Amino acid sequence: MTERELTHLEVPCFVDFSEALSGRELMAQGVGPDFDLWLLALEGERDDREKVAPGLPSFAKSLADVPQTYEVLRFSSPDAPPECVRLPPNRRNFHFVQPLPEGELLLVGGRCGYLDKDAHERNAVVYSRDGCVTRELTLGDGIQDVQATADGRLWVSYFDEGVLGNRGWGRGDIDSEPIGRSGLVLFDARGQRLSEYDARAVGTDVIVDCYALNVASNDEMWLYFYTDFPLVRLRTGGRPAVWKTPVTGASALAVGATHVLFGGSYSARSTFELFVLHGGREEALTPAGTFVFVDPDGTRWQPTWMCGRGPWLYGGEGTRAFRIDLDTLIASTRVWH
Repeated sequence: MTERELTHLEVPCFVDFSEALSGRELMAQGVGPDFDLWLLALEGERDDREKVAPGLPSFAKSLADVPQTYEVLRFSSPDAPPECVRLPPNRRNFHFVQPLPEGELLLVGGRCGYLDKDAHERNAVVYSRDGCVTRELTLGDGIQDVQATADGRLWVSYFDEGVLGNRGWGRGDIDSEPIGRSGLVLFDARGQRLSEYDARAVGTDVIVDCYALNVASNDEMWLYFYTDFPLVRLRTGGRPAVWKTPVTGASALAVGATHVLFGGSYSARSTFELFVLHGGREEALTPAGTFVFVDPDGTRWQPTWMCGRGPWLYGGEGTRAFRIDLDTLIASTRVWH
């Protein structure tokens, strides 16, 4: 598809957090169940990095003897200053941040080592609203994304190392079976496993790598995964729904009652594809538009991260973030440039 065949849509900057991050290093972004933006910042800057896995942020190599000081920032609207919570020094590397009920905060590290059958690394920490540690959890290795529900449950998706095993997990015995073996696990707020993805019951292939997760509400969540890249909807008390998709390698999705928006793909990382949802099981998606987003200066957004929650899709590059909802996007489909 040529540039002339794309819809160019102006999407303003939701927030520029360069001032709020002054003297800090951005470690993670997350979108909460209230569709607010959460950032995890580290005091100072570090140059010692390693690549963890596709889809995960870069993080410093283990500095076990050097406690790190984190701060969590919440942006609820473009004009409001961020709410900030400073956390006590911690020796862990965190890659995900989510709010929990009663003002608690969840920080999660993407990697987790297997020690023995009675001891695993604790790769998640829950803090109170005043920054005190209330509990530590083990959510498994190879975490791709974490999204909390408004009632405090935790949907955790995994990439291939979390599914197949690494860092001591997956040695062939039952004790070291990867926590993320199904590709998607639901935990309660204390880290107890409630359920996991059942590919046979849903009617899909198994999850090898969960590329995109969207926890739309307490009772509805969506996922999209390698290798066939189906779109799957799970609802409490309802039957799963599955759609075949023509999109491969998207990293985020936004969903509504009638449409789904995919952010990025293998072939076009900064392109967004809108489809109409039909029916239930194994139905095809009807194309409704392909977009590039530009800021008010006409500069094309080329996000380095994206996240979908319900009908909202967030993305950002550098210290600027945007967001767009499906209603706005659908209304623009008749305006082609």
